[in-house]
Amino acid sequence: MRRPLWQACIALLLGTLTSFVAAQDDPRANPYFAVPELRQLMEWATFQLTFDAASMTPDMAAGESKPAINGTPQFAPGLRGQALVAGSGVGLYPRAGNAPFDTQGAVALWVCPDGWTHVQGGNTTLVMTTNSSFYLQRQGPWIEGPVLKRQEGLQFLLFSKTVGNGCLMFGTNGFANGQWRLLVASWSWPTMSFSLDGGEFQSATVKGRPKPEEFGGIVVGATGGEKTLLDEVTFFRRPVSAAEAKVLYDTLRVK
Repeated sequence: MRRPLWQACIALLLGTLTSFVAAQDDPRANPYFAVPELRQLMEWATFQLTFDAASMTPDMAAGESKPAINGTPQFAPGLRGQALVAGSGVGLYPRAGNAPFDTQGAVALWVCPDGWTHVQGGNTTLVMTTNSSFYLQRQGPWIEGPVLKRQEGLQFLLFSKTVGNGCLMFGTNGFANGQWRLLVASWSWPTMSFSLDGGEFQSATVKGRPKPEEFGGIVVGATGGEKTLLDEVTFFRRPVSAAEAKVLYDTLRVK
């Protein structure tokens, strides 16, 4: 017996929705799974925040995952799904298991200028430790009259009382609002390295390996600075190679 037309239409609609949901839930649709190089890299991941649920709860965490929240985190369309509006709120997470700051590791994250003036601007901290011994930030420019007092750039910083300070920086005065950029910071003490958009790493060295007690917990999305979107924050328990950074950039970037 043939079904009435309206029943057939409803069945077709339900079948389409079911297929769509299945595709969305299918891990093979996730680039971290679908691309062999990224699947292998993610085997070393210890902590990831994608913000896709408009939440500061990590998608994965080898250590404690429940965040302490300061401020009121806001979210906006991101590189994939949702992104955190850096400066709106802060998530604080225990370091143990999640970020091997004192040994070797890496953190990859995507940033998107969303209100940079390139004239005057405060610093926007993206990822840091609670005691400010380790952090990535966008340093805003500072100009007094005709004089440039502070260069604009993205920085990877270490401050250690025992092994000295390290700073790596990429200039950003040509960055356009709305354009996503990939940062990868790697460390295997005494060397620290920094890559932009999947390019080669620049490196610096300090005097040795910092002590574990010199690092605090993880802070993501610290307040301040000009409006910036932050997405796909991922920590690894080993450095990321230049080839892996390039695959990460080529796979996830907005084309």
